[in-house]
Amino acid sequence: MGIFDFFTKNKKVKNESKKRFYATPSLYPSELEKNEILSLIHNAPIDSHIRAIRYQARNIATSSALINGYFDTLDKEIFGDNGIILDLHTQDSKLNTDIENKWWAWREHIPYCALDFWDIESLSLLYLKRDGECFIYINETKEGLSLKVIDPDNVDESIDNPAQNIHKGIAFDEQDMPIAYFITDSNGQSQKIPSSHILHFFKRVSISQARGLSSLSSVIYPNFQKDKFKSAELKRARLQSEITGFFIPNEREVIPSFDNGEEQGEAQKEIMSVAEVGKMTYINDDIKPYFTESHNATNIEFFIKQTDKEIAKALGISYSTLTGDLNEVNYSSIRHGSSEQRRQFRGLQNFIIRNLHNKVFEAWVKNEIKRGNIAIKDYHTILEGYTFKPQGWEYIDPYKETNANKIALESGQKTLSEILREKGKELDSHIQELIKENEVYDILSKRKKGK
Repeated sequence: MGIFDFFTKNKKVKNESKKRFYATPSLYPSELEKNEILSLIHNAPIDSHIRAIRYQARNIATSSALINGYFDTLDKEIFGDNGIILDLHTQDSKLNTDIENKWWAWREHIPYCALDFWDIESLSLLYLKRDGECFIYINETKEGLSLKVIDPDNVDESIDNPAQNIHKGIAFDEQDMPIAYFITDSNGQSQKIPSSHILHFFKRVSISQARGLSSLSSVIYPNFQKDKFKSAELKRARLQSEITGFFIPNEREVIPSFDNGEEQGEAQKEIMSVAEVGKMTYINDDIKPYFTESHNATNIEFFIKQTDKEIAKALGISYSTLTGDLNEVNYSSIRHGSSEQRRQFRGLQNFIIRNLHNKVFEAWVKNEIKRGNIAIKDYHTILEGYTFKPQGWEYIDPYKETNANKIALESGQKTLSEILREKGKELDSHIQELIKENEVYDILSKRKKGK
């Protein structure tokens, strides 16, 4: 017996007009739960439903004010004002400055690309969180490394042949490593591009998946329910504000008579079909007015608030950050919520650095060596001595947190590097800034004494 036969097998009952929705003990699912169980079975292969989920995620990312604001907040929290900054910390300070300046210049003017690297960072984050995956085309040119962001819709999912180890537009080798991607061009034709030219990264929820799953997948249905509830209540309120009442005939038995096949009954009376707010119209004595009952949705606020809390938890941010509602927030709660969501943000920052910045930078260094802008002897020195610094965050209560860090530093519970790293700074950069500031203070002090 197949699994669908198992769920849909009919049981013989004495009275066919009655349905048994629940019976215990029984191995058969109830009629009320059968459809939900079948939908779970259908949704088991993640790659089969990624496109539909992606379209739904894009819809709520545009139509929902909270989800749209979430992506704006996420972009600012992850990248800040200046994006993720390259920090080269080799023993050769001149080399450090030279590479950092060249990288900064390339970020602003990427060859054959309409976007700068800040735009690519933002788009990569949007595609990763909204669509579940990001594709970037990398190409070495004589003018420099070129990048292009590929929309996940342009990866041809129709090319799918498990027998040849091709899944949803991606070809894999025997070790399940991607070897080629089928990308749809502007003419609608699919081109096979080697994986060496494609950066594809996503968060896995299954070891067997070939494509990424949107992080909004778990909030699509709650958001849909909330919008439907709000829409229904708004329509009900508008209906009640525009309609005074309905006119219906009194309940009485009307016996029709027939003459030569034609119905002969009472003459049809003209009934008012339009009601004006605040105005009553005279009606016949055999018609009574019926007014719509007022409705007060006492649970709508609780429902919306609870749904928003669930959505915030699924997105990895606090309720106050998602909604901007600070009514129930105090120092302890906002500190706990901020600490939790900042751990989420740091994890996302590190994920993007590993999969985007590190790989792009290493490809950029190789291309610059081929172009003669970086010496070959410096290749290993550069790759062993670079890091990318994400932005840090301001203190929630600077006085309390600064004193707490001071006590932790004096007691040996924290290091200065750890404290600075929480602010998005490295120790060597911080020391260099202090040295420069002391030099400026010395110059100002000497000028003051000279006067």
